[in-house]
Amino acid sequence: MAKKILIIDDDHSLLRLSQMILRRKGYDAVIAISAAEARKVLLEQSGVDLIILDLMMPEEDGAEFLDWLERQSDNLKNTPVIINTAKNLSDTETRHFMTRCRKIILKGMNFTENLISEVESVLMSSSGAKGATA
Repeated sequence: MAKKILIIDDDHSLLRLSQMILRRKGYDAVIAISAAEARKVLLEQSGVDLIILDLMMPEEDGAEFLDWLERQSDNLKNTPVIINTAKNLSDTETRHFMTRCRKIILKGMNFTENLISEVESVLMSSSGAKGATA
């Protein structure tokens, strides 16, 4: 059975590109254009193995989504998260987010290669220890 990955991003083009890349690699890539839509997917569908989360989104940003996720049942809150952002994070922000996710990927050059590499790395490391730290 293919690993299910939820991609959350308000950029339609990047969302579809990420979905296409991950599906070609054999993953079941589900998309959400907002944090609200992502919450609905997580509550209605079971078995999400990984979340790829954009930080900068209108209405509710990635940090607020992580706050919500951390208040959920163990099954949901222990889902590994990769942050995918165009934001230039300060060292303080990076340290803060690394306590809440497995990896941070910067959008831009080599995005597709980095995405595939990090997804495979996180899924491999979490296959036996869902919720373990990076």
